[in-house]
Amino acid sequence: MTPVAVPSHADLLLTIRGLLPSLNDQEQKVGQYVLDHPGEVIYLAVNELAQRAAASDATVFRFCKKVGTDGYHDFKIRLAQELASARPTTYMSVQTGDTMEEAARKVIAADLKALEDTLRALDLDALERAADAILAARRVDIYGSGGGAVAALELQYKLMRVGVRAVPHIDAEMQVISATLLTANDLAIGISHSGASPDVLHALTVAREAGARTIAITNHPASPVAALAEISLCTAAQEALAHEGYPLGARVAQIGLIDVLYTCLARKRPAEVERSQARIATALYSR
Repeated sequence: MTPVAVPSHADLLLTIRGLLPSLNDQEQKVGQYVLDHPGEVIYLAVNELAQRAAASDATVFRFCKKVGTDGYHDFKIRLAQELASARPTTYMSVQTGDTMEEAARKVIAADLKALEDTLRALDLDALERAADAILAARRVDIYGSGGGAVAALELQYKLMRVGVRAVPHIDAEMQVISATLLTANDLAIGISHSGASPDVLHALTVAREAGARTIAITNHPASPVAALAEISLCTAAQEALAHEGYPLGARVAQIGLIDVLYTCLARKRPAEVERSQARIATALYSR
């Protein structure tokens, strides 16, 4: 897999969280230790971090390079600067013994943090290129399964509001059939929080082989879906889980990113959007 280019402005902890699934087992141990103990790590020598993460010194150095720093010294400086901003770095997972009020506060806090983190991680250049690709496409097909199906339907709704006809496909067989019929004038958008959905990955692969342009919406910039797509738009919801095993903030972050994309599209087509909105309003409220 091609190494992921990490923007220099990217928050370090957000970068680590996003890249963690793509790292090898030893590098994941280092990354997880940093995420769990960021305030401790800034005071550790490289061999001390390696020992506590049950990894080697060489693994720590490789990890630092992969998350976009120049080495361990630069890594610790970046981490210390980020911690000094006083922003909370982790979510609080919902526990079985939590009261209803505690659970509600944790869920809403996770949703808010997912949106804030996504804004900080947002690649504005990729957003601009994605908007241009959507507006230039003859046809836009959207692929999402599981939780991503909800986001696929939301994206279709928003695209229709700016005059873009898009079709969401949430059935695996229909995704492949759709992708097979795309051309170089068309666009396929795959939505997968993990970036590892086999159905979405297969559909995007077929779409790309058919000559269509491709966009990924995912939480992990080095995931298979992101690596395959021509343009990747990434959320930054943390993988803290509710008691039921659902990633907190994941869908909220996806919908927030879709809203940003919609706004970008609307700004590029103000006159057409205004006409479309007027026609929609007339049709909806004249009954």
